[in-house]
Amino acid sequence: MENKKIYTGIIPPIITPLKADRTLDEEGLEKLIEFDLKAGVSGVFTMGSSGEAMMTSREDWKKTLAKTVQCVGDRAKVFCGVIDTSTVRVIENIKEAEQVGAKIVVVTPAFYLQNSCQDEIVRHYEKVAASTSLKVVVYNIPGMTHAPIQPDTIRRIADIDNVVAYKDSCADWESFQRVLFLLEDKDIAVFNGAEELCSAAMIFGAQGCVPGLANFFPKMFVDMYEASQRGDVKEAYRLQKEVWALRKVLSVGKHWMAAMKHIGATMGFGADVASLPVEPLTAEQAAKIDEIVARYQEK
Repeated sequence: MENKKIYTGIIPPIITPLKADRTLDEEGLEKLIEFDLKAGVSGVFTMGSSGEAMMTSREDWKKTLAKTVQCVGDRAKVFCGVIDTSTVRVIENIKEAEQVGAKIVVVTPAFYLQNSCQDEIVRHYEKVAASTSLKVVVYNIPGMTHAPIQPDTIRRIADIDNVVAYKDSCADWESFQRVLFLLEDKDIAVFNGAEELCSAAMIFGAQGCVPGLANFFPKMFVDMYEASQRGDVKEAYRLQKEVWALRKVLSVGKHWMAAMKHIGATMGFGADVASLPVEPLTAEQAAKIDEIVARYQEK
């Protein structure tokens, strides 16, 4: 039986670089992937929230999965987002992802019906997992889905054979601690997706983190992971302080995605545009982000 806790390390949820006409920039995507892999990340998560999965065209969704799988090859793991509003649609997405070489898929709860009970969430994952031989990662991001997965529910889902990992993007430390305690005896990898909790999460036993800013500052997070693994709390704390300061960029402008795409554009990862209807930054907002980023830019 596979040891599911081999899924470890820093997994950037990569942005989807776009051209000025808002179609996929394949060259920019490849450049981003190479930049992150060179820094020592354990894998990449494509077509998640940072990848604008629910905002891109269907064609670009599939192209992005295919290009990412191709670029990464066997050098690292590729987590492929198959996020959608219902169980049936997720299953259809998995079939398409498998056609382009996906081996690991990331699934949120069904989220159009926002009053999904916990039993329905478990049923969703049971049906999804039973439909495929691919590895399934559970993605809990209630700020987007409005369908929170409770810690006790994660413990139930962890018993599904091909569910290999759980990504928690609740940014709730008390809840995440409970998840760690409840899953301690379960064969499932646990990742945190909130930059502000990364060091604490990994020191407390999470197998890794999936932080959006690792797109552009991968080595900072890889160093934090390595410090946590060797028990160097002081170094992990120092790096977390840097992340806290850097996170200010995400509150500039009306939407954090505009800030992410601007940083990406300054580094050559696509044009300075996000999928519609995200409002672009003003010149003043862009300059403020540039000022913050300049202090931490990795060469």
